[in-house]
Amino acid sequence: MTNSTVTPTAERKVEPTRHGPIAQLLIALSPLSLILIGYALTHWITAPLLDDPTHATNRIGIGLQVSGPADVDRSFFAAVPTVWMQEHFATGEPHWYDAVASVIYVTHFMGIPLVTAVAWFRIRARFTRWIGAVLVFSTLGMAGYVLYPAAPPWWASDRGEIGPVVRTSASGWDYLHLRPIGQLLERLQDGSNPVAAMPSLHAGAALLVALFLAPHFGRRGRVLLGTYVVGMAVTLVLTAEHYVIDVLVGWLVAVVAIAVSRKLRPSSTSAPSPSPAPNAPVLRIPSSGGSR
Repeated sequence: MTNSTVTPTAERKVEPTRHGPIAQLLIALSPLSLILIGYALTHWITAPLLDDPTHATNRIGIGLQVSGPADVDRSFFAAVPTVWMQEHFATGEPHWYDAVASVIYVTHFMGIPLVTAVAWFRIRARFTRWIGAVLVFSTLGMAGYVLYPAAPPWWASDRGEIGPVVRTSASGWDYLHLRPIGQLLERLQDGSNPVAAMPSLHAGAALLVALFLAPHFGRRGRVLLGTYVVGMAVTLVLTAEHYVIDVLVGWLVAVVAIAVSRKLRPSSTSAPSPSPAPNAPVLRIPSSGGSR
């Protein structure tokens, strides 16, 4: 006997909008400008460390943390994983796995804006919670940069605190014969905040995206999301961008941000959403032919 399927959803009033899709996209992305302002502020606070990392402190009196994260990684793995991975996989020439790492690395810059657009146009009822999660996540991360300005592995290696490693997050573009993209990334990295390492917002953002989107995917989709999260973590450690402890703290920040966002009220909708309302029960029907 086959059970019937019921997927209860709340009726939503569809409100007309006078804005076109491009205007709506700009409206949806506008809260993310707060992140750019916050990042600029953290860069200003930590700027003195870039001028004299040995003796200076940031503008609130905190010095550069170099050995701490490396010591934590050693306590777990008996060696610094970045050093071990580069000893075994970094040969001075780019390989296919460097190309994979470079592509995964740059997805960080597209992930949050893309999911913001998807939340606005396709799952509007969860848009407020998504924006809330992103802002909480970014605020906690940037607070970490100010309160614990940490040197990433490539910088710690330059200072002789760990074994020899090099920053390779852009090198995979050479393997793909797309050197201009790698050069652009390197220029952007030169102008970024090098002590924005603890927590790893690259790792945390990947998990944030996965946690938010997981309810809208089946088993295979969730496996892909999980693979992306792990792939980003491996990429960051391999390319000397972050320590493992940076990644773990970034994941923790993402979990906290999602938990806080669930306290927010769902958004009102101005367009129909194909997704069930938040927390709405979904009854799954067992297939007579077995699970897919």
